[in-house]
Amino acid sequence: MPLVRFYTTSGCRLCDEAFDVARPIIERLKFRLQIIEIMDDPDIEATYGERIPVIHRMDQDAVLEWPFSAAAIYRYLA
Repeated sequence: MPLVRFYTTSGCRLCDEAFDVARPIIERLKFRLQIIEIMDDPDIEATYGERIPVIHRMDQDAVLEWPFSAAAIYRYLA
């Protein structure tokens, strides 16, 4: 089962909205989900701090950055 990382931080309203859209799709497509709090790692914060929410399918190099729709998430993961 492939792994998807969802990069977020507490207090990020857009992240919460994006997660509410992404989670059912991730689960439906049978991906494992790992939620990454960017503030826990300075390197991750430097990479994604201005870009969150971000979805990263770990078996691919490309990431999906906000704004994205449910259809865009599905296309990215399918």
